[in-house]
Amino acid sequence: MTHTDRPTCIICPRPLWDTEQHRYACRPCERRIADHLDQLPDLVHDLHGLLTPGSGRGLDGPRARVSSEPKAPIRLDILDRIAAATATLDSWLADWHDHLEWAPPSYRADPLTEAAAALRTNLPWAVEKHAAVDDFAREIAELHSDATGFLDPARRARRIGHCPAPATDDPTQACGAVLRYVPGATTVTCRWCGTVWDAIDLGAALALGALSRQVA
Repeated sequence: MTHTDRPTCIICPRPLWDTEQHRYACRPCERRIADHLDQLPDLVHDLHGLLTPGSGRGLDGPRARVSSEPKAPIRLDILDRIAAATATLDSWLADWHDHLEWAPPSYRADPLTEAAAALRTNLPWAVEKHAAVDDFAREIAELHSDATGFLDPARRARRIGHCPAPATDDPTQACGAVLRYVPGATTVTCRWCGTVWDAIDLGAALALGALSRQVA
């Protein structure tokens, strides 16, 4: 079997090694998902400090003094991300339990942290047996990216161009969805078609596309 004939990871375009060919996803993608699951509970819990303007602790000092003025309204965009994180993890854990013919998941105190831990524990099963692990990886990466962007605006996803992958309904055309890059990330995922790009390869592809349009 040649390199180009190897089956590929369904999350990224990398060919699977001989020792990975019983899997849906490669080991680097598994490690990235595991890191996101490990970090996500703390990130989401930190978002609670941003629910109201001025409620967070400053970088250089203690919390501001209490004001007699009415409190600012809760930031619904952050509240939505907090709720989405718990709902997404719970939904995936229930799906995995169903595939494994286990009883529905239950939680003792903190559904977010407990669901993340359970998903992390069973991730080795998912990368080998769950055909939708690419959808799972994409949703977890989006939650991680959104939370990181709120907490550290310097790492907020930035628009970098349009996805050059073949469209799912017409392979002769490009997907064309807007791509966003999180500073420091090694990959970029198209939220429309699900293609995962190596950041360096994608940069080269976008630059080549721009050059071709200029020449034309």
